[in-house]
Amino acid sequence: MNPSCRRMRGSSCVSILALLLLVVFSPMAQADIKIRTLDGVVLAGRIYDLGNEYLELAGRLGSNPILKRNVKSWSQVELETSEPPGIILVFLSGHEVSGSVRFDTGTSEWVVDLELGSARYPDSEVKRTIQPNGICSDDRFTVRCDFEDRIKRAIAGVRTGEPFASREGSEFLRAAGFFSKRFLEEALVDEENEEIRRILLEERLRMALPEGVTKARPNFLEQLSTSKPNDRVNLLSEALMENGSDLYPLLGLLLLDDSQSATVRSFAVDILQRTHSIKELILAWKSSQAHAQLALAIALGENGVYIGIITLIDALELDEEAARAIAAGKLLEYTGEQFGFDPAGDAATRASAVKLWREWWHGNKDQIEKIAVSAFHGAEASQERRRASDLWRQGIESEALGRFDAAEHFYRNATKVDPTAMGPFVSFGILLYQQRSDFEGALTLFRRALGRDAGLGDEIIERLCYYHIGRIYQFGLDFDRSRVALLKAIQLDPNYSDAWFELGRNLYEEAILDSGDIEQRKMQLIEARDTFKNGIQALVRYRGGLVVVDRTNLPFDSSLPFSARDHNRSLRDIRIRILEELGRFRGRISAISLILGDPGRVIAEHKAARIEGSLNEELARMLTVAKRLQRESEPPEGEPVPSGGVIEEGNPDSHN
Repeated sequence: MNPSCRRMRGSSCVSILALLLLVVFSPMAQADIKIRTLDGVVLAGRIYDLGNEYLELAGRLGSNPILKRNVKSWSQVELETSEPPGIILVFLSGHEVSGSVRFDTGTSEWVVDLELGSARYPDSEVKRTIQPNGICSDDRFTVRCDFEDRIKRAIAGVRTGEPFASREGSEFLRAAGFFSKRFLEEALVDEENEEIRRILLEERLRMALPEGVTKARPNFLEQLSTSKPNDRVNLLSEALMENGSDLYPLLGLLLLDDSQSATVRSFAVDILQRTHSIKELILAWKSSQAHAQLALAIALGENGVYIGIITLIDALELDEEAARAIAAGKLLEYTGEQFGFDPAGDAATRASAVKLWREWWHGNKDQIEKIAVSAFHGAEASQERRRASDLWRQGIESEALGRFDAAEHFYRNATKVDPTAMGPFVSFGILLYQQRSDFEGALTLFRRALGRDAGLGDEIIERLCYYHIGRIYQFGLDFDRSRVALLKAIQLDPNYSDAWFELGRNLYEEAILDSGDIEQRKMQLIEARDTFKNGIQALVRYRGGLVVVDRTNLPFDSSLPFSARDHNRSLRDIRIRILEELGRFRGRISAISLILGDPGRVIAEHKAARIEGSLNEELARMLTVAKRLQRESEPPEGEPVPSGGVIEEGNPDSHN
């Protein structure tokens, strides 16, 4: 036998002997954690926080991951014998040993002092070490016997504000992760502390992560904290595609994160509002302030939950007139009351109105909060609704990519998984008539959608359903039925400018195609022109209340949740789009006015568009024609000017 083989065999014998000594003489570290999952399963053993969305139950036969969000509670098990102090060695075999442990740098071995001497273990056989405070060598954490004392000292250290104690306390609380959450919550009940709240939020974000997200994206949370706002939104969009409704709790928590930009928060509000995630919206509203809370109050109001009315009342006292205006508008919309409040009025008059509003809130608060509590507890979507929501989202994404067969498959399955949901029926109907020319099939699906019980926030989908019913009848030249459907969409949302535009076009096309009485057709054209004017007023109302970025419920947006819309659009971009819409409406008014022989109205619309900044090529062409008609209608030179004097550019509001 050569010397190297003898050395290897000797080393192996020493290792085996050491392990035997470990089993016979060394103090074994004992499992001391018990957890209960949401479905009632109880697990006990050495449990690690992996620093992501998982805990791990370790054992000698392997380990099992446990999703943090599936844990209902945990507790320390009282052991018959106290856990030995010092470092714990965890071996590849799954055995553990603790006590007086040190590392011999000369031999790269771990040395454990025993009653009858010491045992040595090659570093290659040690899987990890656990420090007395529970922090592991591989960046995980487990609870040690004195955990509760340590965490209380850490919280006290953070509260002192003293640099060293605060830093040391914060590091331990962050390392403890899942196991620190309960103690952090209790500490915040006793006394508010910004650093403790931040550490708690970080762990809640980890607990809200969908299963497997960090395996697919190892730096997911870090990217959400450090990358540019638009990159964060793109990251969330991709995660939403991969994880569906499992991502909603995380979106709700991002609304509580002060470090997140308005772009990220707006994206989160958009998704949560349009998917009726009431619980997340209410939690975010309760923890927000200033304009963020105002936006969330409106998001809740659009979902039929009016607990945020007190926020709107508070906003009546803001210094910004625009903010006061949007709050007053929403209060009128939600309650039908005004109490004489004028956003531009003097301070004394506004204060009197606010006093009346607060009295109203005092009288109605209990009833409104009862509804909010009911919505909060009833907001947990069933497994069927969550599955249907994910299928619906996949269908809309497939349709946006032109994969219509796949989209139809997803929509059909969504309606089967949850026949009570409105959205998939509406999307399926839109696909059938726009891509398959199956108008009857689409109408059947729209009627089935309207046969559902409208849930909280389904008004957006309901108005869209009536809008597309109106469009189908319009294609078939059934103008009466088309008008009924479009008027129903407008009744649901008076600011729905898309519906106003199609209603005006409906009246215009009927007048053009009608071969009946000239005067009757003229009256239809005047009615069409008035309808387009109503659409302009709807856009102006919407623009007047646009104080925060609103990417949901846009008056010119006929898309559904999850659609490929630009969530990074700025307030300026939305206002530019509104101007484009105003120009489109004024173009239709001008075209009808030329048919009616009213060039003055065309000139007036051009002037209004120039003032508001909505001029377009169509209006420029119309102006040229109108001026030519005016010149042709002027009396020859030398004849008296008709009563009314010289022709001037008029005001569009003075014309019918």
